[in-house]
Amino acid sequence: MFGTWHHKLMYISKLNSVILIALFMLLGACTTVPDNSLPELTFKHLEPISLRVAKIQMASQTDNNTEPPNVGHRFPISPHEAVKKWALDRLQIAGNSGTARFSILKANVTETRLKTDKSFKGLFKQEASERYDAIVEARLEILDNKGIIIAAVTSRATWTQTVREDTSLTERRQIWFGLVEKLMGTFNDKMEEEIRRYLSKLIV
Repeated sequence: MFGTWHHKLMYISKLNSVILIALFMLLGACTTVPDNSLPELTFKHLEPISLRVAKIQMASQTDNNTEPPNVGHRFPISPHEAVKKWALDRLQIAGNSGTARFSILKANVTETRLKTDKSFKGLFKQEASERYDAIVEARLEILDNKGIIIAAVTSRATWTQTVREDTSLTERRQIWFGLVEKLMGTFNDKMEEEIRRYLSKLIV
């Protein structure tokens, strides 16, 4: 009698173990998130801009506004993070005195909902449902040892991108990343041109 109950208990224990293992496997399958990682946005592959200064300061004159229609904080990399990274990657110290101050003036993206056809015919259309307007603006100042500005340049770049209503979240994130990448490509070209034109005597 004792042996029979012992075997039954062992059977129930094994059965419970199998159920638990199956349950964990099922939960693991349900919570697995596909790897949709995006490439890193970097400017290290570009030639550094060596400034005749002893230190570089970073400043931001734009607030991190997360209220609609501001959506930059939702992007894989925000314009603010991207322009800060640009300065860290490209600007280098190559002097014994003076200061370079890089100030972020604007860095954001706004979302505008677009009108779409709500009629029966609209069911057969795939229209742009959102427009994203991005902007970055920054100023590079060179100060002497007394803190007096002796030279400065400002650069501004904008980029606009529309997104169709049938775009998935994964595709949308890829578009957002591409938007910032293009925005920063424009900013990089403009800022470097300004620096080499007006600060030529202050770069190595």
